Amino acid sequence: MQELVGRLTALDPEASEGLKVIAYFDALVGGGVNTEALTRGAAVLAGVPAGARTPEAAVRVDPAGHRLPGDPADWPTRTVAGDGSVWLERVGVAHANDAIVLERFALAVALLRSRRHPQADSSVQILLDADRSESERSQAAERLSLSGSALRVIATSPSVHPLGGPSALTVGTGGVLRATIISGPDSVPGPTTVDGVAGIGRPGVATQLVRSWADAQLAISMTDASHRVVDIADLGILADAVRELAATAAGVPDVSALAALDDRAVRVLDALVRGDSVRSAAQELGMHHSTLQGKHDHFTRILGYDPREPVGRARYELASLLLRSMGR
Repeated sequence: MQELVGRLTALDPEASEGLKVIAYFDALVGGGVNTEALTRGAAVLAGVPAGARTPEAAVRVDPAGHRLPGDPADWPTRTVAGDGSVWLERVGVAHANDAIVLERFALAVALLRSRRHPQADSSVQILLDADRSESERSQAAERLSLSGSALRVIATSPSVHPLGGPSALTVGTGGVLRATIISGPDSVPGPTTVDGVAGIGRPGVATQLVRSWADAQLAISMTDASHRVVDIADLGILADAVRELAATAAGVPDVSALAALDDRAVRVLDALVRGDSVRSAAQELGMHHSTLQGKHDHFTRILGYDPREPVGRARYELASLLLRSMGR
């Protein structure tokens, strides 16, 4: 393990530490190693003991590569495929690379498990593949014991499995994502139940989950730190507008105007748009209402519309969603 780190550093001393972590785990996964080897790799990279738990086994390894006995303490974990977890046993403040080590560690374990349990994964992938026939998708749904008309797909990052349900790593429009199928409104996750961000597709029967998967991918593209879970059903016609305009969003004047604002201006503008009045928005922001009124006038000039008027609010909402879908 230490030799691999050394080779990566020698190959590109200027590479960011994050890229080295990604290359490290890619090399391990490509080599077909087992869960213990992945755990050993995470411990070497982090310089602290690391652990992994799956339904089959649990393992803890120190940075020297030795297995550790006993159950771990209550360390923060990253969920793997719903019924597994990985962790780093860091005492004190987390190091800069801990988050990416944990993310790639979790993804590597998930990939390893999907290779060893391919049947469920392949059924999910068939069900979400628009190029498959309805008959093939129906058979996949039967294998997964899916029924009812309230099935939905949730898109999350590869290392996150929000709730129980059939799940698979799937190549989407934005790269590799985890697709998880849930049933019923009670299974829909909220910001407090998802580690990271999530996009939720519209409900439907099993053979319509191709559409729900497309919705979920669009929804996750519109997540950010303030909107960690986006349900496409909440957006209505706005979701259709974003889908139509996404490819050319960068050239839309309303989007360009928002993109030119700094973070503080965006927060002020958002409060102004959503407040019942300028005065209530000013109270939320801790500003004098006359100061915010001046900013309101300024925003109206630079945006080319009044963001508190009905049409202006609609323009702002659509431009904001398009900007988020661009990763801004």
